Amino acid sequence: MKSSIFEYSDYKKYLREALKARMEGKRGERSRLALFIGCHTAYVSQVLNGGAHFSLEQGERINRFFAHSKEQSLFFLFLIQSARAGTAALRAIFDEQIYSLKEKQFVLKDRLEFKKTLTREDQATFYSSWHYGAIHVLVSVPGCHTQRGLSDYLGIPIQRVTEVLQFLQGIGLVARDERGHFKVGTTHIHLEHNSPMISKHHTNWRLQAMQSLDQVSTRDLHYSSVITASRADADQIREILVGAIERIRAVVKDSRDEDGFCYTIDFFGLAKHG
Repeated sequence: MKSSIFEYSDYKKYLREALKARMEGKRGERSRLALFIGCHTAYVSQVLNGGAHFSLEQGERINRFFAHSKEQSLFFLFLIQSARAGTAALRAIFDEQIYSLKEKQFVLKDRLEFKKTLTREDQATFYSSWHYGAIHVLVSVPGCHTQRGLSDYLGIPIQRVTEVLQFLQGIGLVARDERGHFKVGTTHIHLEHNSPMISKHHTNWRLQAMQSLDQVSTRDLHYSSVITASRADADQIREILVGAIERIRAVVKDSRDEDGFCYTIDFFGLAKHG
């Protein structure tokens, strides 16, 4: 399967390959699609392999079935309209819209093709929600390389997953393989300690840590303590925590991608100076 719906000019070819990519060893995706859009499985096969076409109403339901983003949905409907057009003049109108949407996507792709770090504008979007960071790393975890898998794992709507994945693909943090599965891309993201986004980044994940307190799990670890110590010992404690982070990073470097976790460390003075 191609990496993006915008690389297709035939909606039937896109659907055949998209359905195949969704199967993942299972059968019956055409039947599930037929049930979702309200027609017989035989009709779906007739459209995909013959001269019949889906209606725009069915196309709208197909958009929801695949959790297309707004721009993906519009592009898909234009593909249907172009295929259904009865005259060359009418088809040209829809093809112009298809071309315009393709160009918009490819210009963005070209602009970001060789970018290895993110702009401040991209960072503002990435750190606006924990969804972006979570989905970015989770695509390497088994079962999380599809929109449905990510939606089930994180418990967030598939439409939101699609929106986040489209952004991550656009900036190179996520890519798709030949099967249409998502994987980690070539772009890297690093947040400097003085970045204006650092506060939002920490807030996002500490809010998630607070929510995890309501979920009883023996795998989780939460510890809070208020202490007094000498300034010299406080420096030693800070060094111990930094050393622990370095050890964790060394373990993570060679660890298999089997599950997703978050760890946060807080150590700070209580005095309000000034």
